[in-house]
Amino acid sequence: MNARLSLFITSLSASTAAFACGACIEDRVAATYDHAVVVKAAADHRVMVFAAVDGQAPAKALAASAQRAATRVTGVDPASVRSSADPAGALSFALDPSVQTPESAISAIARASTQKGLRLTLLKVVP
Repeated sequence: MNARLSLFITSLSASTAAFACGACIEDRVAATYDHAVVVKAAADHRVMVFAAVDGQAPAKALAASAQRAATRVTGVDPASVRSSADPAGALSFALDPSVQTPESAISAIARASTQKGLRLTLLKVVP
């Protein structure tokens, strides 16, 4: 009986966390969403990449550093890069998927950033 109760509580906690994360993801996506950029990306056969920006520095500094770094990464359309520090750190950009994957672009941006401790997490890719 205790094992069942424990399993139930664990699964309830996990489903609640998943719901909260889903809302958080959409908030971050919305913070950098630019319809004109998304439409142009689709017309140019690029994908839109949305990422969370986190770290120990102030959110504004993290977002600005991620944006600067993204404009220098191969395959990223520099004109498409958007960042936001509020309500939560976010970054978006159009990426040529024939050049590199969204995951490798995110890694390259993190490496190119001058902000120590910057963490990027892939949130969503829109074909």
